[in-house]
Amino acid sequence: MDLDSILSNRYRIKQVLDREQIDAIALSLYLAENLEMPIFPKPLCAIYCWQVLQEDNCAPAAIAIRLYEIGQNYTLAPKVQAFFNEDGYYCLVREYLEGYAYIAEFRTEYLDICDLRDRANDDDRSEKPQTDSEVSTLKVLLIAQSLAQSLTRVPLNRRQLLVNGSAAIAGFSLALFLENLKPKPKPIVTVISAPIVEPPIDPIKRGDKAFRDDLGNGIYMEMVRIPAGKFTIGSPTNEKDRRENESPPIEVRVPAFYMAKFTVTQEQWLTVVGSNIATFRDNLQAPMESISWLEAQEFCRRLAAKTQHLYRLPSESEWEYACRAGTNTAYHFGDDSTQLPDYAWFAANADKRSHPIGQKVPNPWGLYEMHGGVWEWCEDTWHDNFYGAPADGTAWIEGNVGRRVRKGGSWSNDAKLCRSASREWHWQGDRYNDIGFRVVISAM
Repeated sequence: MDLDSILSNRYRIKQVLDREQIDAIALSLYLAENLEMPIFPKPLCAIYCWQVLQEDNCAPAAIAIRLYEIGQNYTLAPKVQAFFNEDGYYCLVREYLEGYAYIAEFRTEYLDICDLRDRANDDDRSEKPQTDSEVSTLKVLLIAQSLAQSLTRVPLNRRQLLVNGSAAIAGFSLALFLENLKPKPKPIVTVISAPIVEPPIDPIKRGDKAFRDDLGNGIYMEMVRIPAGKFTIGSPTNEKDRRENESPPIEVRVPAFYMAKFTVTQEQWLTVVGSNIATFRDNLQAPMESISWLEAQEFCRRLAAKTQHLYRLPSESEWEYACRAGTNTAYHFGDDSTQLPDYAWFAANADKRSHPIGQKVPNPWGLYEMHGGVWEWCEDTWHDNFYGAPADGTAWIEGNVGRRVRKGGSWSNDAKLCRSASREWHWQGDRYNDIGFRVVISAM
């Protein structure tokens, strides 16, 4: 499939995510956008496309059904949205979750289906009539063992119930067979199944690389796991356009946390708060702005109550660490500010206003518009330099609590204020149409 191809008159291919040869099929995984949805940006989806290179035991519909069942039984697994054949390719459409192991899951389920069918064919060829006297205790135990193995393929949220029920049935059948073997009874062997540990339901406790919190009405808060690590906050003395309030550079160790992929949108704000006071209200996918630090804090409290996750504002060190994404240059893409239009809305390209999220190239950790767009409130109180700043990633909250840090630059600023180390402040009750925020959650 070529990039920009449109499948089923609905899905436009945007990017090749992966390719793999699995037995008799050549599989490709694409990132695509759903053109039928009347919103912008168009929602993304993942599409498997494969050709059968030679006859195999696994019908395409079987793998489609298996992946559909996984999506229905696992809350956080991507759901199947469509299955069709186009130009000799089988195409299966699923929700797009960044970081999800689509190819690995397809490979596992495909090989499992083929293995089950191969074994069924072998059993059919070798089957012969048996009398009751030919059934031994060992055969009964092998049947029970086969049953236990088959249960491992049942989704976890039903498996324990089936294990308990199947163990009772297997025990009863075993007793009947042994009774029929008299007068030469054999000892009964009791097999106790090991307890099956259910994985945590909460994606944060599981350590998922990314997840979506459902806010209702098809609106989600998309979160990305930021790995633990260390970095140098502030700017080196030789960085172009640096300012003294970015000194001295200090090393900070940051624990893992989750950060929103985008700044909070007007749509998300409206869903949680119930009103929209933004200046640029012609598109609900635009960043929420014209809200104070205090109002951002209230949003976090309401969002935590709605989702049961402890949302909060990022510390300044968390924000800069996530923005840099492992880099130490002026911007997360390097030092050349002439590349900034690809990554940010700022004074040179924004036409004096904010723009809908997700239109620029993300940073290496999958975060969008960390440079420009709107300034983003942080938890910290303002200090004129980093002397005495925490080195553990926490917010610096001592000092004048009325002044709060903002990071990232905005649509109204020149490139120099959109650098990773750039920092400014405003009074916590101030509202400006170039200040918004994004939320974070501490990892377990």
